[in-house]
Amino acid sequence: KDGPPEWVGTEIDFDLAQEDGFTIVRFGHRQWREDSEFMAHCSTKWATFLLSLRDWVETGRGQPAPNDLKISNWH
Repeated sequence: KDGPPEWVGTEIDFDLAQEDGFTIVRFGHRQWREDSEFMAHCSTKWATFLLSLRDWVETGRGQPAPNDLKISNWH
């Protein structure tokens, strides 16, 4: 697998469920070797991507890269 060294060996999963007429997206990024600033950054960045996806589904406009919400100097 490829990517940032901290990501190698991690697991990403998406589960979809339907509750009360809503589609629920349950997302996980697990199996990090250690807690780190980069892990916290990725957690927040995943949240911005998921919120952008919700906006795109609901309104037809999201904020994909390179126009996504910047949260730090990491890319």
